[in-house]
Amino acid sequence: MRGSLGSVRFELALACAVAWACGSGPQQQGFQVDAGDGGGSLTGSSSGGGSGSGSGGLVGDAGSSSGGGSNCSAAAAFVYVIDVNGVMYKFDPPTLQFTQVGTVTCASGGAFSMSVDRNAVAWVLVQDGTIVRYDIVNHTCTPTSYAIGQHSFQTFGMGFSADAPGSVAETLFVSDSELTTPSTGGLAKIDTTSLMLTPVAQYDQLMGRRAEMTGTGDARLFGAFEGSPYVVAEIDKQTAHIKSVAPQSAINYPPDSSNFAFAFWGGDFWLFVGPGTSTDVFQYQPSTNTTTKRTTETFEIVGAGVSTCAPTTPPQ
Repeated sequence: MRGSLGSVRFELALACAVAWACGSGPQQQGFQVDAGDGGGSLTGSSSGGGSGSGSGGLVGDAGSSSGGGSNCSAAAAFVYVIDVNGVMYKFDPPTLQFTQVGTVTCASGGAFSMSVDRNAVAWVLVQDGTIVRYDIVNHTCTPTSYAIGQHSFQTFGMGFSADAPGSVAETLFVSDSELTTPSTGGLAKIDTTSLMLTPVAQYDQLMGRRAEMTGTGDARLFGAFEGSPYVVAEIDKQTAHIKSVAPQSAINYPPDSSNFAFAFWGGDFWLFVGPGTSTDVFQYQPSTNTTTKRTTETFEIVGAGVSTCAPTTPPQ
């Protein structure tokens, strides 16, 4: 879930071989796994329409069709997006409909990124590095005491991931978007009670790219990394190791010049990318290894949030 622009270099040779290895889950078409993980081979590229080759289980096949555990707010099963002005919309993937739900009025500036917890509360990162909480059901906005710039993390992508498959506990992970020194950046997590940020590690691939994050109820964490092309990757939450990559050849916006956001829902990934004035909506389907532009919206989406209550496989 992501927002504004920064100045970073984008350099990486994506030279992974081998197939998906993801705990007890099935092999996943469309991803290349890092060579250290072993396995067979996949092309790892995606097309803008067309049918993908091969077959594979959906990302959520190892878990249930619904999100993690119980005690979920009914509103927490949806995808939410926010535009640069703080206007929030509910996004329904099956119908591609955006419905306005409210406006984040307590922020000190434009929105940069967003994530949503199991109580349907949106955690909104503002462009100045502050964080506010917006209750989607009650339409109330509350500033937090989060201290700006902890461990040099000023602006970042955000995503909640369940602590274990089906768990009601979840953790807010963040990805640094701008490297202030060679030793900063990468993956971190924020304690939503103490509001303290704790670094995890730098990525072993894809460093220097802006990234948005999304997590799942079956305890996985994924990032969408900006570049030419964009890359969807699974991230090890303990080490920041990039476990697999799926280059999105259909998504080629100039690096560092776009608004973008990222969410997982029902076995597929949704990427919201635009030139800074509007937003194209892409659906990446790992089951067929295809990426398709579904619609275009006139507003500038800079953040997307989906809780760990969201379905991990397609609704029946």
